[in-house]
Amino acid sequence: MTIPVGLLMALCIAGAFIAVSAKNVLHAVFGLAIALLAVGGMFLYLGSPFVATMEVLIYVGGISVAMVFAVMLSQAISSVDEGEGWVRRALGLIPAVAFLAVIIPILTNHGLPPAPELPAAAWSVEAIGRALLTHYNLVFEMLSVVLLLAILGAIAIAQRPRKGEEETS
Repeated sequence: MTIPVGLLMALCIAGAFIAVSAKNVLHAVFGLAIALLAVGGMFLYLGSPFVATMEVLIYVGGISVAMVFAVMLSQAISSVDEGEGWVRRALGLIPAVAFLAVIIPILTNHGLPPAPELPAAAWSVEAIGRALLTHYNLVFEMLSVVLLLAILGAIAIAQRPRKGEEETS
């Protein structure tokens, strides 16, 4: 493992830890953005600049910003009941420990098989564009409809009156 990969992995793990342990929802969103930026860096390091760019544009630029707007437009959801915090954390540790108990012996005993070599042109921007606009055209168009519905839903939620506000209509 090289130093850049180790740094990106550490940054991704740190961002994920912030995302799941932050008491403030906005801080959790920033932790998620850090983790997603690190994943984009890993894609870039693996030689896939298109996937890295899409990771940053779609997930960091789109999803994280949408979450920030959702937090800003919603009611006060940052309050955490301190009495049950340790119970939730303990219950959250159960699947994490179970996952690690299964995956660590598999990786230490068997390791991962080497990845097959792919031709350099397999992940070019031109090849991905051709695939999206020919073979995967229906999926591409359905994705645009889903994004349109998400935008319309966000507009409807933003126009809804909050508690304590009078309706002017």
